[in-house]
Amino acid sequence: MKEIKTLTLSIVALFLLVASGLAQEGVIKEIVVFGNERVEQEIILKEIKSKPGEAFSQERVREDIKAIYRLGYFQDVQVDVSETAGEITLTFAVIEKPFVANIVISGNLKLDQKEIEEVIAVKRDEVLDMDKVRSSVQEINKLYTSKRYFGSEVNYSVDLQEGNRAVVYFEIVEGVKGYLTKIRFVGNEAFGARKLRSVIKTKEKGWFWWLTKSGRLETDLLEVDITRIRSFYHDHGYVQVRVGEPEITLSKNKKSIQITITIEEGDQYTLGSLDIQGDILTTKEELLKGLTSRVNKVYRSSLVQKDLLWLSDQYADEGYAYVDVSPLTRLDPEKKLVHLIYKIDKGMLVYINRIEIGGNTKTRDKVIRRELKIAEGDLFSSTRLRKSRERIMRSGYFKEVDLAPAPTERRELIDLDIRVEEQQMGRLEFGAGYHSEFGVVGSIGLSHGNLFGRGYQASIRAQVGQGIMDFTVSFTDPRFLDTPYSLGLVAYNETYEYNTYDTDVGGGGITIGREITDTIRADLEYRFERVKIYHVYSTDGKDAIQDDLSTPLPADEYVPPVPPSGYQPGDYIYDQQGTSTTGKATLTLTRNTIDNPYNPTKGSEIWVSGSIAGLGGDNSFYSAMAGASWFHPIVGDLVLNLRGKTGFIRGYSGKVVPLTEKFFVGGIKSMRGFEYGRAGPLGSKPVYTAVDTGGTDSRPDTYELTSRANSEPIGALNMVTFTTEFTYPLSKALGLRGAVFYDVGKGWGGGETDFDNDFLPLRHAVGVGIRWFSPFGPIRIDWGFNLNPRSGRGEKSNVWDFSMGAMF
Repeated sequence: MKEIKTLTLSIVALFLLVASGLAQEGVIKEIVVFGNERVEQEIILKEIKSKPGEAFSQERVREDIKAIYRLGYFQDVQVDVSETAGEITLTFAVIEKPFVANIVISGNLKLDQKEIEEVIAVKRDEVLDMDKVRSSVQEINKLYTSKRYFGSEVNYSVDLQEGNRAVVYFEIVEGVKGYLTKIRFVGNEAFGARKLRSVIKTKEKGWFWWLTKSGRLETDLLEVDITRIRSFYHDHGYVQVRVGEPEITLSKNKKSIQITITIEEGDQYTLGSLDIQGDILTTKEELLKGLTSRVNKVYRSSLVQKDLLWLSDQYADEGYAYVDVSPLTRLDPEKKLVHLIYKIDKGMLVYINRIEIGGNTKTRDKVIRRELKIAEGDLFSSTRLRKSRERIMRSGYFKEVDLAPAPTERRELIDLDIRVEEQQMGRLEFGAGYHSEFGVVGSIGLSHGNLFGRGYQASIRAQVGQGIMDFTVSFTDPRFLDTPYSLGLVAYNETYEYNTYDTDVGGGGITIGREITDTIRADLEYRFERVKIYHVYSTDGKDAIQDDLSTPLPADEYVPPVPPSGYQPGDYIYDQQGTSTTGKATLTLTRNTIDNPYNPTKGSEIWVSGSIAGLGGDNSFYSAMAGASWFHPIVGDLVLNLRGKTGFIRGYSGKVVPLTEKFFVGGIKSMRGFEYGRAGPLGSKPVYTAVDTGGTDSRPDTYELTSRANSEPIGALNMVTFTTEFTYPLSKALGLRGAVFYDVGKGWGGGETDFDNDFLPLRHAVGVGIRWFSPFGPIRIDWGFNLNPRSGRGEKSNVWDFSMGAMF
């Protein structure tokens, strides 16, 4: 009470100080400020526009008082004007608001103080603002509700202390932790409760509440849900619907909560007439033909919004950036009709003045500008702006891209501000997986998708395991010498040691590509490589013989039979041994409309390719492949991805298709649930038996092929795979998504059995996976289950696949 009395007396004294009024005239001699304790005088003087040496202005002094108030530090500001011989002294007297010396939170046993302090607007060492105190109470209540502590109460009090200090107290009575168990709708006849619940984001507690976060009540989200329900009804012709405020009811034990939403639907209206008035761009008939709304059909607000955007785009594409399209509606309650008129004011033609680019700390301006479909001096076009943004996003260099038109002093000119947020394009990738032939295989790769900020793509990758070693170096310039053409170079060497043969492939290639349209491109690649297939049957033959010898042979004394005993002409793997060369040209056409290369949610990619080998080298064959991938949002954040791939390869001029060119179906890139190549033909593995005809030494006199077993993937002449995959974000904040998939397909042809040479039966697999765009880079884990493992083929019932990366 003492502090309040002192504060009141101070205010009265200030009012008495202003007794001289503001009616004087003259030149300002001096400006004095007093009463400020924590706020520095320079801060106050900076807001005062009246200056010594200038003529006194009563209006300017009033503005000075308002400016000091706007600082927010003072609860009262007064001014005294004193005149001596035509010289005026201005004295500004201020009374500071109390500052928050401390914030005391009590009663919080279930939430820690730091978590509560993050949501409140009141902060220590700031001036006391009672509006912030009251809003903080609401935010604390929202926090407890979002954590499912229903029925919590929050009270506040403020203690004013000496030295203009204030202590703010928040006293919390915590509720019981519970769940939102029921959402009721009253008055809904046109739509059932299940349908209305699907419209809103607030969800009742379900079976998977721990994963989906259902059962939480967030008041802000609930307010938006009311708008969603209203919009849903408007979109189905109920233009006079009324949605009441939700009624929230706690159970007696406060462990569950029920929401009741009352709806007055009204009558359903149809579109009675549709017209366009004002500035007509072409003809009224042509514009009306492009609209999606139809007379005598149910009035739909979503179609009206779609038509508004379409009409605006038609005009904006012709340079009318300031076009105004206004929907005017008139209701006929008796006939339940909506009469709709689009009134158009096209405005003036607008041209692009300057294009400014910001946010690109690494990427050069020209890399962004070359993706634009609009240039300085062009007529404004909303479609070309939209396509420009899509092209920049599709480059993969940026997380976000914003193209914002900005007005200039001349109304007919408009600037274009482009703001980008760059991706981390450097990537250090690590991978691991299990291969039936090589056991654990590790991979490492170093790549950059925007080298030197010029858009260059470069990578070095290696894969190492017991019996496997790959090494690849590649470089691509997507705009070679700033032309529309791309240029890519690659060099590689791959060594694999299989059970029945080893391969060594080394070579290089060059690719030239060009965009045909915004979404279609063509790439022509030529590769030349040397292929060596060796150690055919030697490893298994030696192992079998050694097992049968009483005295093992020294390694350098073993020479496998050539051809082995039991060899039949036409043995595919044996005939492939030796060294050959391949010169191959491949033409690929691709159409890509996917919205985001890192986290796609809609769009598609379709490609076809054809190859011819025989342009240099020993091998002669031809092949064709095609594939498609389609993304579509189903409900909310649930995304469906359908993708498929098919192809065939044939030799010509009487030549056999090389082993390394065939299709190996199975694995993370084709069919999960199968190890690499095991969803296609398998070759025979020979088993030898040592035969002793009675010689004096312990060595056998001959070795015979006694059996063969299917074990080695030898590739297929034909292949087809199809995948259905659903992905859903488990945590948007963490970039974590879950996946459920079904893979079906097969590789067939060129095998040794009817099963391997027939299209049917197809192979099937299902599984689950995790996709995490982590701070270390993308991590992918898939667990696939073979739905029908076949005996004698070495197939597993389930297969894990794993890969990860690190970005820099």
